[in-house]
Amino acid sequence: MTRSIFVLAAAASVLALSACDDRPSRSDGDYREMSVEPAPPPVKEDTPPPAPEVQDPTPTPPPSTTLPPEERTSEQSVQPESETLFY
Repeated sequence: MTRSIFVLAAAASVLALSACDDRPSRSDGDYREMSVEPAPPPVKEDTPPPAPEVQDPTPTPPPSTTLPPEERTSEQSVQPESETLFY
């Protein structure tokens, strides 16, 4: 059993090393030079001018509707509004 494991490991190592062969797949005569075009100059993006600051000529008044005062006592405010039981 251990002998077959060593044989399989050796075969896998041989296959892995043969896949890493460093020889070229074709001769140097088959290669041709690529034409290299110069890169276009970068396009300068136009940034819009900053928006002018706008000041409100008349300030907005605070809301005139306020909450009515609470007419319940503090004891009534802690009482539940319904008879729901919480467990």
